[in-house]
Amino acid sequence: MKNSNKPAVAQSKTAAPTVRPKIQKILAATDFSDGSLPAVRYALALGGKIGASVTLLHVIELAPSLSGMESVVLASTDAEAGVPVHTQLEALVQREAKSDGKVASVVRTGKPFHEIALAASERAVDLVVIATHGYTGAKRVLLGSTAERVVRHAPCPVLTIPSRAGANRTGKTFPFKLKKILVPNDFSDISKDALPWATFLAAQFGAELVLLHIVEEFPIDYLLGRELANRTVEPLMKQAEAGLAQMAVSLSKSTGMNVSAIVRSGRPFEAISRAAKALGADLIVLTTHGYTGLKHVWLGSTAERVVRHAHCPVLVVRELNRKTL
Repeated sequence: MKNSNKPAVAQSKTAAPTVRPKIQKILAATDFSDGSLPAVRYALALGGKIGASVTLLHVIELAPSLSGMESVVLASTDAEAGVPVHTQLEALVQREAKSDGKVASVVRTGKPFHEIALAASERAVDLVVIATHGYTGAKRVLLGSTAERVVRHAPCPVLTIPSRAGANRTGKTFPFKLKKILVPNDFSDISKDALPWATFLAAQFGAELVLLHIVEEFPIDYLLGRELANRTVEPLMKQAEAGLAQMAVSLSKSTGMNVSAIVRSGRPFEAISRAAKALGADLIVLTTHGYTGLKHVWLGSTAERVVRHAHCPVLVVRELNRKTL
């Protein structure tokens, strides 16, 4: 497997984006918790910056039926709570969006991840924004899990916002900034699908792009000792550094942007999360699949783990359907 990186690096001579993204419609999910508020504020700030419309979505999750208990009324159902939920959502729009006419609201009933993905498809939205934690009541599941499922099933890119960052009800403006964007790349065509979105956002905000390649390490690599493992990993890192630097130069020339490149070793999701924090990245942009070699895991799984652990927002872009290109 370790030799499989060589042709991929050699073929990565150009990195110019071939697809022009657009963000005209944003769908932001909320459960009214403090944990979901940063996602709402980020979506509104982003929409305001790029002129996109924003729809706030709340999903009422019905309680599971108990066999033989249908005639017993324990409490008002979620469906019956629909009217106050609409009122609560409208109040959220008024409080956070002020008088912005481009902000709408919608309430749906069902499984949160399914309804969010379905709403995104039906409304042909360009981006879903969701917090990584929430739904913490007894009848809910962690929105962290919901966010990962939305990443897996949404028909469009998904932007996840760590709910632990800035979750409060003070009414203060969300500290929106986009100065440094980290873009993991494994030299595959799939991982390069993230570049159009990264360059689009970098152009909108004058942000710096940092390309990142991970040389994956496994416990088995160290069974023969650290020295031998280092001798195995170091050549791969040098090879990756040369290939990624070439890609950065090409991308910088084609876009006129400030582009740099770094290579790290380790498990992909951990190394990506650590690099983002060490570099002070404001955003990670990566694809749902990649790192598909014999010893690698899908970046689909890696993307979900990065969503779970990253300190900053993560934009997960779906793999392009190249049959239609």
